[in-house]
Amino acid sequence: MIDSHCHLNFSSIRENISTIIDNAKNNNVTSILSINTDPENFEEHYELIKNYQSIYLSYGLHPQNVSLIKTISRKTIIDFSKNNKVIAIGETGLDFYHSKEFSKEQYLVFENHIEASIETNLPLIIHQRNSESEIIEVLKNYQKNNKLKIVFHCFTGSEKLKNFCIDNDYLISLSGIITFKNANELREVVKNFPINSILIETDSPFLAPIPMRGKKNEPSFIKYTLEKLSELKSKTFDELETITNDNFERLFFQK
Repeated sequence: MIDSHCHLNFSSIRENISTIIDNAKNNNVTSILSINTDPENFEEHYELIKNYQSIYLSYGLHPQNVSLIKTISRKTIIDFSKNNKVIAIGETGLDFYHSKEFSKEQYLVFENHIEASIETNLPLIIHQRNSESEIIEVLKNYQKNNKLKIVFHCFTGSEKLKNFCIDNDYLISLSGIITFKNANELREVVKNFPINSILIETDSPFLAPIPMRGKKNEPSFIKYTLEKLSELKSKTFDELETITNDNFERLFFQK
């Protein structure tokens, strides 16, 4: 299995990183993509994982971390994406859940990430919260002249976003949310999403799946999300493991 989105540098994981990685290996997690959310932490993040052959990084500034005095340029993203461990841009996007105070800055930073993704040919990892229509409109502008490589992480989108992803060959990544009791609507959306465009993730240390709710999430818990996905898709666990692994390899390594 591959955990396509987690945060190994967050304190609750970082302090037990060796155990966390051992747990992942013991549960057949073969690769991990650890997501950077703040450029100020990137070097420390890199140092944490650089000696693990099958752990990779993204580079980006999370929309919730954007402010008047905290943005990031296209050039900076491109420069740091040359790191040998970086295989993706982001996470980025628009997040208007708490406030739209820095919406102008969020749009600017989001567009800088998109342009860096186009120039580097690295996939773009998108975070969206209370911003579906706005993100769709931004991406439509870039789609006119570019072939975008995109994954919507921790997908909880509507039918509108689902259809937008399908129409443009964008991937979605599913977290432990699909195991939650109140996620029936999401499960219905997932049932109709093309299996060859789905990744799985933990988003650890957040969103621990059932039956681990209430615990600090970690990459080894990815198996519970895959179990639920295999149930929704009426395929075996092994079949879904192969398919989601292949989807990851195709997106991030062009295999």
